[in-house]
Amino acid sequence: MARLENLKKPDGTVSGRLRRRLEDALDVSFAVSQIQITTMEEFEAELFVPFEAGNPIFYRGERICSAKRRLVPTYLRTPELFNPQGDIFQYITGQTLFDFYTAKQSFCAVYETLYGKPDIDRMYPMLAFAQHYLDISPFIDFSASLYVALSFALKGRQAFSDDIVIYTAFDIGDDDTTCDEEQVNRWLSDYSVGIVHAETAEEVRALLSEYQKQTGTSPAALLRNPKEMELLFASVSPTAKLINIPTNDLMKYQQGVFLLLNNFCLMDTAYFTKTVRQSFVIKKFVIRKEICPQLLKLLEDKAPQYRYRCLLDIAEAVKEE
Repeated sequence: MARLENLKKPDGTVSGRLRRRLEDALDVSFAVSQIQITTMEEFEAELFVPFEAGNPIFYRGERICSAKRRLVPTYLRTPELFNPQGDIFQYITGQTLFDFYTAKQSFCAVYETLYGKPDIDRMYPMLAFAQHYLDISPFIDFSASLYVALSFALKGRQAFSDDIVIYTAFDIGDDDTTCDEEQVNRWLSDYSVGIVHAETAEEVRALLSEYQKQTGTSPAALLRNPKEMELLFASVSPTAKLINIPTNDLMKYQQGVFLLLNNFCLMDTAYFTKTVRQSFVIKKFVIRKEICPQLLKLLEDKAPQYRYRCLLDIAEAVKEE
């Protein structure tokens, strides 16, 4: 995220306090908690030692560090699935999700064979199944194992042209992580996400004009009122929950959990991260490509069963010697 260097006091000096508040509130890529890892010593101190100590931290690996690869659910990476008309604004609910999956005949046929008829009041098994076999769901994959996240990030490659990323998530109060499927089903029935597709200046102006009509507050007045801004950020920022309910052997093997983001507004492919960070300590570790070969060797030495070719094939993992 670009730093807000243009915010000046009347005397021309940068208002550091205001700039920091805005950077914190407007963060859309967890940049405020981004940590660079350039050596194996830094990797061990920041990631490996806490993992080995058994701290209740969850991990996610990304194969490249790119501004386009934000921490968003799989179905929101391809918004045209729910927006074939190209509308500027979409509204997705639990009913929208249920209708989307039940319209897929082959998906439903297989799901019914395994789990029975889809039920809108019991959507978690269906959406977990969709995450694993359609790669389309409101969930974001995390794992209780650093080895699993590393393996997904390294992809078994021998050469690395890009830095990799490891996200970590720690539940601050231990009250946003659940093993209660009934609770999860209630969250999903109340699922609510707005998506704004505004890429051109004209589209942005139209949205700001609509905001002014509905609230009576001009964008300029909003920017001059930090309290109003924080209320707005809170209203469009997601709640975050971790779901620790494995549904199959592969999920158990990968020590997988799901991050669910709910009740928020996605702006193209971005959302404000502030409220997520109020529930979880989420850190984004950008690991330099130069040490990736050493990490690959660490993985092969410490957890050969989690080599990349084994991650989706338990039979291959069983054969590892």
